[in-house]
Amino acid sequence: MLKLHYAGPKPLISQHGIFFKEGKEDKYIYLKIAISILLSIDKEGSKKYQGGDYRNISDTEIPIILQHYEPELEKHIEQEEVRYEKHIDEMVAQINSYTLPEEDKNTWINNINIMRPYKIQREINKLYYIHCIKAIKEIIHQEHIKEIDIAFSLSSWHILESIAGNLEYGVKSVHTAIKVEPNKEGTLVTRLLINPGRA
Repeated sequence: MLKLHYAGPKPLISQHGIFFKEGKEDKYIYLKIAISILLSIDKEGSKKYQGGDYRNISDTEIPIILQHYEPELEKHIEQEEVRYEKHIDEMVAQINSYTLPEEDKNTWINNINIMRPYKIQREINKLYYIHCIKAIKEIIHQEHIKEIDIAFSLSSWHILESIAGNLEYGVKSVHTAIKVEPNKEGTLVTRLLINPGRA
C-alpha cells in the first residue's frame, strides 16, 4: 500500500535552486475533509467505516476506506505513480537536451533528483484526493443528492469546487453552484447545490 503523509507546497526546481510556490498546497491537507464528506453522504458509510469519528481518520485508514468504493484503488494509484515517475525521467531527458552549460544542466538535474521523493509523495497524495472526489461524485449520482453543506473554510471551498468541477465534466454532467451563507445559528456554511433550480 502506498503511504500517505504531508509533503508540502509545490516545488519550483531549476538550475538556480529549489523554491516553493505559495498557493499550490499539497492535496493531503484536503483529504480528511473530503473523506468525511464521502462517508457522510453515503448511506452505507457508517457500515464501511469502523474507525469511529470521521474527524480523527488516520493516514492509514484513508486508503482502506477508499478501497471500499474502488477495490482496485491501490493498483490504479501504483500505475499512475509509475507514469508520474516516467514524467520526471522525461523532464530530466529534456533538460539534457537544452543548450545550457553542463554545470547548469547537472545542477538542475541534481535538484530534481533531490526533490524526486518529495514530488512523488505530493503526486500520491493528489491521486488519493482525485479518487476520493470521484467516489463522492458517484455517491451524489447514486443517492440523487441535491445539496452538500459544510462549515465554511478555504479548504471546504476548495473541496466543493473540486466536486463541482467533476460533476460538471464528462458523463452524466450536471450544473452546480457554490454559495457561502449563514445557517440558522449564524455560522457561515459553504453550500454545493447540484442542479439548482431543478426539481
